[in-house]
Amino acid sequence: MLLYVVIKTPNLLQFPEFIPNKITVNILDIRVDGEKGKLLIEVRGDETNARQVCEEPIKVSKYKFICTNYISTEFIKVLSQYIIMNGALTDDGILWTLILNGYTELRELLNSLISITKEVRVLKVVKAEKKDAITARQEQILRIALEAGFFDYPRRIGLKDLAKKLNISPSSLSEIIRRAEKNVITAYFEEREL
Repeated sequence: MLLYVVIKTPNLLQFPEFIPNKITVNILDIRVDGEKGKLLIEVRGDETNARQVCEEPIKVSKYKFICTNYISTEFIKVLSQYIIMNGALTDDGILWTLILNGYTELRELLNSLISITKEVRVLKVVKAEKKDAITARQEQILRIALEAGFFDYPRRIGLKDLAKKLNISPSSLSEIIRRAEKNVITAYFEEREL
């Protein structure tokens, strides 16, 4: 059974402590790349603010940027093992929304995080419904693609650039998006009995 879980942790990411209140920082994905964690980050604010978090932000809309950042911590290595829907930086920590494969995996995650910091709180646990049209990974990638402007006309980001940011091959990304689109369209017509 899949679980949508929201947990709160302290900010152990080594981001600058001076992130201004007028910008929003979200972690969209974490992958291990060698010894470091590769974070896909969304920054909402102006370009000056985005450069405080990222060296090379890519503008996807007037006040939204995405970028990658490399961070080497045990905290990141633990989180990279799970499907992360979002990691929202707040004034007093990070709110993580994850998708986990049952309560055993939740327990493993919590034990791993508590070995690093005792300041871990579970805020919400929701069982995923079987009627979901797309997988958790498809949902995550569709959301990132939508926010990055992949579905805009004209596109603000192409398949190759998006695949590079997600650290997957363009062919894999294309397949994931096509299957997700098919599942969403199929569910739409089934819901209307067409």
